[in-house]
Amino acid sequence: MSPTLSELQDVLDWEAIVVLRAIDDAQGASVASVTETTGLERETVTSRCQQLSTLGLLTDAEDSDVYEVTGMGHGAIGEGLYDEYEMVGEADIDELAAEVADLLDRRETIESELERLREDADEIRTRARQQFGDREDVAAEFESLLADIDALADRLAE
Repeated sequence: MSPTLSELQDVLDWEAIVVLRAIDDAQGASVASVTETTGLERETVTSRCQQLSTLGLLTDAEDSDVYEVTGMGHGAIGEGLYDEYEMVGEADIDELAAEVADLLDRRETIESELERLREDADEIRTRARQQFGDREDVAAEFESLLADIDALADRLAE
């Protein structure tokens, strides 16, 4: 019995999908050409070709060194096997780096804002003590606020 698309997606990692796609795009390829095309290690390509062949997605390359996508492999591809992995072949490293840099900048902005919030809360607490003394209700509000600020800082540090 052939594995379902869901089962294939569960067992195949991104390297297997990259290997399958390279063989599919070339309409048949050897381990050497897939290694050159994908930049993956030869051992990795060989292992993934064996895995894909065992699953029935590639022809067994015993008689020749060229693997080809089988009918079942084309069926799985047609059903959407690549869909979950679309970013692998189309990822732009510069774009991803820019997005990561943006996230880091946003985190720094939040950290800075959180520090200003802490400083403002300390300043207002000091003024409140000067004006109202050590009233329990005022102290409790500031303790709660500072606890919330500390919890935010802890979550940001994670």
